[in-house]
Amino acid sequence: MDFVDSHAHVWGAGFVPPAFFTRAAEGWAAKAPDRRPDMILPKLLSGIVDPDGDQFVANMDAAGVATSLIMMIDVGAPVFGEEPEVGVEAQIDYYAALQKRHPGRLYCHAGVDHRRPGHLDMVRRAIRDGGLVGIGEITPDGFSVADEAFRPLMRLAADLGVPVQIHTRTGVWTEFAGFDFSEANPVHPVHVARLAREVPDLKIVLCHAGFPHWWQRAAELIADLPNCVLDISNWNETLGHDEAELVARLATWRGLVGIERILFASDQASGARFSGERSELPHWTGFIRDLPARAARWGTRFTPAEAAAIAGANARRFYSLA
Repeated sequence: MDFVDSHAHVWGAGFVPPAFFTRAAEGWAAKAPDRRPDMILPKLLSGIVDPDGDQFVANMDAAGVATSLIMMIDVGAPVFGEEPEVGVEAQIDYYAALQKRHPGRLYCHAGVDHRRPGHLDMVRRAIRDGGLVGIGEITPDGFSVADEAFRPLMRLAADLGVPVQIHTRTGVWTEFAGFDFSEANPVHPVHVARLAREVPDLKIVLCHAGFPHWWQRAAELIADLPNCVLDISNWNETLGHDEAELVARLATWRGLVGIERILFASDQASGARFSGERSELPHWTGFIRDLPARAARWGTRFTPAEAAAIAGANARRFYSLA
């Protein structure tokens, strides 16, 4: 089966500022009086680094993934008030080089915060000169993708003909659970739907398909918006304890948007903390590979052709990949 992981992450050294992991380090330190945030923070920062993408490709090989779409995230001053050691333009160059090192295996996106001066020029250069294939991952924090200030970047994506990936999981950054389930939450999929209606030529991927609370609402909102698709990253977190629910949700998404608008995705990260035996990717590909048999176990029918469409064919078509 041809697998395309439509949502994954690879980072170079110095791409993420310490502020990104500060809350996680503080939470770890609070568990014991002899722990301090500065004891864990260096491990968090170094544990995600994959200088040339080789670790990530090894993860792909172990899981049977042919191609991955790699997200770039701008986690600098506009969000955390602190710039990373490596600037955004240098990061774009890294992702362009990553594609050249792993041709046909890794396709990268440009993620530049729209509040940065010159962001349009940086993204345009990344796509036209660097050969990057999309924009994202956009993680709304302090803004909505339906905001007028965000619109020029989305019009640029439409003009360039590249998809944009937008985070729709409850919560952002290190607060993964989230507590605001209303439309006031900036990552609620309703904002993506509004954007899609206003820029109908824009191709949009709803990252995480509203995980975990907005899974049905996300599909309902884009049911009549053919320029939008769902990526099912993070739903692998339910494997092992909620297989019947996951099968049922896949069937519901199929009924609402069609099988052709569901993309396999993992949100898999690279670096030592997520590679080798720590990689969750093989379990996720195994689930989709066995989807017809697993679905039958719970009284639902998925054909091998439908499983193959989710696995990779849909992403190849949406991104016009060979």
